[in-house]
Amino acid sequence: MFYMQKKKNKSQNVQISDKVILQENSSFAAAEAYKIARTNIMFALAGENGCRKIALTSSLPAEGKTTSCINLAITFAQMDAKVLVLDADLRRPRLHQYMGEKNGEGLADLLAGFVEINDVIRYNDRMRFDYIPAGHIPPNPAELLASPKMCEVLDELGKVYDYIFLDTPPVNVVTDALVIAKFVSGILVVAKQKQTPHDLLKKTISSLQFAEAKILGFLMNEEMAKKQIYRHRYKYRSKYGYGYGYGHEEDV
Repeated sequence: MFYMQKKKNKSQNVQISDKVILQENSSFAAAEAYKIARTNIMFALAGENGCRKIALTSSLPAEGKTTSCINLAITFAQMDAKVLVLDADLRRPRLHQYMGEKNGEGLADLLAGFVEINDVIRYNDRMRFDYIPAGHIPPNPAELLASPKMCEVLDELGKVYDYIFLDTPPVNVVTDALVIAKFVSGILVVAKQKQTPHDLLKKTISSLQFAEAKILGFLMNEEMAKKQIYRHRYKYRSKYGYGYGYGHEEDV
């Protein structure tokens, strides 16, 4: 078993997370919604022994996947559970932004054998959970995530944590979430109100079922406010085809 040398996040107040991450002044409805999701997840995985590993994915980018992953982790940490959030989006990582850090060494570096587990674990005081950023973007993300090393890393982490939440890329963009399915206890699908097309959501379900993933359920996000500090739009190339970085652009 490894010894966790937690490295604290020195920058806790990040504008990108001010309105979307659960805090003491968050609305009662938002906090309760995630607590209900927490209860449902606990019942769905009641028969699981040891660490519960839960992956979050979506049909398309910008559906609130990372936000939901963090907020669920917060609600589980509030029960004094040992929680880890793992950024398994090795193509377009965002977890480090919410933590107020640069994307230094992380999961990709660990899977490639460049660092040890102790080197990449971080701790967030305000959110009260550990996390591992994605690390340097590799040329072969799907291969790294499907490797025996990924299984080994999750097994080692499972000896320490009660819950591990994995933030994974959208199913209809790349196959990364599908290859991770065999390593986790279940998968949650995040959808966005009035935005996620029904046909793509059906395609997501079909793909996960083909990969023999255990679908725990769906998280429906409310429509995002129009005025935000950070907004994102995506290019739709041909039939929902994306480049290596999802064809991401930033509004200015």
